[in-house]
Amino acid sequence: MAPLPKGFSLQALPISAAIAEGRTKDAERLTYDILNAGNADKVVQKIAADMIRRHKRPRGRKKSLPQFWLQIGEQFSWLRSDGVKYEDALRQVADEFGYSETHVRKAIKEYDDAREASEDATRELYEEWEARDGRRK
Repeated sequence: MAPLPKGFSLQALPISAAIAEGRTKDAERLTYDILNAGNADKVVQKIAADMIRRHKRPRGRKKSLPQFWLQIGEQFSWLRSDGVKYEDALRQVADEFGYSETHVRKAIKEYDDAREASEDATRELYEEWEARDGRRK
């Protein structure tokens, strides 16, 4: 029988799975139990060391969505569908919400991206349903 790879550890599998699923408290508990029992292998020890010395966060603030992006995007979309020119609609929404045109542009982009993602997901769902119903007939 061939030897297992050096980075393979049966003890580390549940810990790695918990970390991958975002269950850090479970991973810490599992690591603690194995270390406390005194039979941790090198892979588990490395995971424990990484848990103790967490990686630094990137500098600066986390990226956040522009405030009221949904309301701004909807309002802009309604104005455009009513035939208002792009620049005029942009100015009207900026004045109404009290934000700069740059903020409104970013909010509109987020709104358009979210709307497109929603439409894509809905389209895929309908195609899946049609394919499933087509097989039944």
